[in-house]
Amino acid sequence: MKKFIVTTSWDDGNKFDLQIARLLDKYQLKGTFYVSPKLSNGLSNIELKKIELNHEIGAHTITHPVLTDIPIDRAEAEIKDSKKYLENLLKRDISMFCYPKGYYNQQIKEIVKNSGFLGARTCVHGNFEKPKDPYQWQITLHASNGSPLMTTRIWIRSKISVLSLFDWEYRAKNLFDLFLEKGGIYHIWGHSWEIENNNEWDKLERVFKYISQKKDINYLTNKEIFEKDF
Repeated sequence: MKKFIVTTSWDDGNKFDLQIARLLDKYQLKGTFYVSPKLSNGLSNIELKKIELNHEIGAHTITHPVLTDIPIDRAEAEIKDSKKYLENLLKRDISMFCYPKGYYNQQIKEIVKNSGFLGARTCVHGNFEKPKDPYQWQITLHASNGSPLMTTRIWIRSKISVLSLFDWEYRAKNLFDLFLEKGGIYHIWGHSWEIENNNEWDKLERVFKYISQKKDINYLTNKEIFEKDF
């Protein structure tokens, strides 16, 4: 029997995450917000706690370095300290991690695993399947037109509308229609600051409306997917 899961995730921990959270609430969707607490224009502790009421907070290192570009001891500290920082603040386990800018290797992955995380999200575009390796979790699409190469790869693999090559709104809707045929996990990822910079809040809301409140679909946070028997 096919299972249908929709999830969203948002990176960095920016002030505009509050607007993302409001839209998610409006359409009864769930989000995981991967936070680097020492980035500029970041969320205050009060704002983090507010988002966490209805959604999930995940770790994204302390200062958002490219983990493969720094000494391994510093990378380990960035990973472990981000978990500790958020757990001390929110008084609950932080189970999910996201690699800054998507860069990782086997050594980084092992540190994340040994730090007690349940899984880790990448920035690699994949299909609708649950990952065989929870520390190399792919996403369905990026809420952005920022990567023409990746967009082309998605289009070739999925055989969706040509319009999806030029506009991520079409891509999001076309992939959702395909997901409804195949089942699995539909995972849209992005940055709230990117939505703001591109003035795409109306576009994001149209996508949220399109994918929301469908019968027989489970709307879950990233962590909940790994906790479910799926």
